[in-house]
Amino acid sequence: MTEELTRKVHLRRATDVHDDVPTWAWEYNGRGRIALGTAALFAGRPGAGKSTSARWLSSQVTVGTLDGCWLGKPSNVAYIAREEAVEYIVKPSFRAHGADLGRVYFPEVVERYGDDDEQILSAVTTHDIHALTEQLIAAEVRLVVVDPLMSMLGAKADVNRNNEVRAILDPWRRLAEVIDGVVLGVAHLNKAGNGDVVAGINGSSAFGEIARAVFGFAKDPTSDDGERVLSQEKNSLGDESLALRYRIESTTVQTASGKSADVARFVILGDSDKSVGDVLREASRGAMDKSDQPIDAWLLELLETGPSWHEDIVEEAGGNGWSKDQLRRSKDRINAAGTVIRAVKSGGKGAPWFWLRGDLVGTVLAEGGLYASEPPPLPALPSKQVGGSVSPGVTSNDGNLGKDGGPESDRGTSAETAALPLSACSVCGRPCKPTIKAHVECLTDRESA
Repeated sequence: MTEELTRKVHLRRATDVHDDVPTWAWEYNGRGRIALGTAALFAGRPGAGKSTSARWLSSQVTVGTLDGCWLGKPSNVAYIAREEAVEYIVKPSFRAHGADLGRVYFPEVVERYGDDDEQILSAVTTHDIHALTEQLIAAEVRLVVVDPLMSMLGAKADVNRNNEVRAILDPWRRLAEVIDGVVLGVAHLNKAGNGDVVAGINGSSAFGEIARAVFGFAKDPTSDDGERVLSQEKNSLGDESLALRYRIESTTVQTASGKSADVARFVILGDSDKSVGDVLREASRGAMDKSDQPIDAWLLELLETGPSWHEDIVEEAGGNGWSKDQLRRSKDRINAAGTVIRAVKSGGKGAPWFWLRGDLVGTVLAEGGLYASEPPPLPALPSKQVGGSVSPGVTSNDGNLGKDGGPESDRGTSAETAALPLSACSVCGRPCKPTIKAHVECLTDRESA
């Protein structure tokens, strides 16, 4: 007879809760960085050294030299490597960082088919979490590294579905609580240049949400001697003010075969005056200044002094040999780098569009109109475009040109434009100063609408 599961809601008083402060598995400069019983992430682009740094931290745990609750108490670690060969890269890397190899475990699954004595070794997945947990507890493992964490999703999981990703990652977060230790995942960053490391982790936002601590790793393109930057980008339980310089150095180790191997080693150099987010944003801006993307520098310079009509931008870009598609891609790249270019409609249906840099909106309004300086000659809008039926809200669009950036005929015919003087407000149609295209109050009302 099967017993039925019963559920009952219970209210627990706050006075019955034993509150406490976090116990820190890793501290740096006297401040907690990774809390016991939580999941953490090391995130960076390929070649940044995030896996090497994970093995450095693991090695410190095995010999009891990591500042935190394990200082002076050597502990066991488990390293799940899915992209690097254990024999040729991972174990030699542990050697290079001075690990106690007797405390390092590499989880793997042993499979047999039927009565065949042959064993097949395969990688651990989330499906093996219960059996893995038993083995980790028996071996007194306190730190588990999953490199990369994305490999736990499998081929069938949709990385864009937050609920699917959470269902796979949650067991690893709970594993940290069960072993009273830490699960450290290694993750890749996408190529977005806005500097947001947590949002830039490849895959679902669930990666950054589940982790209580996230660290970014990046090469510093401005460094002449190969220095890199590590910074804490998220710390749900403590301080985030960690920014360090580090270097990946080559060191020689002797393997079990008796042969020598040159292996990468993670070395902290000291504090950094910039974060990984700063480095990524600088790299993006630098990429736009290179000769292979001259259109980006041109567009930024064009909008530096104030807004420009979309039709004028397209015409000038065409004169330089750039198509509408190239112009749209340039706008997307600049936006990804953090300098927002807004496409704003100057009136109701059929009214022209203009582009302006988001950081100049306040200056434009403060100086009295659409342009921060004397505008280029522009025919006035026809009365049907600026009359009382004009929509009260500014239409802003960051999409494609032409369709969303303003039709090519958005200024109307010369006969239509002759109906109003050049000094007509492009929003309400009433007269305004000849040096501006709209009243301050009109634009202000639109911005606040």
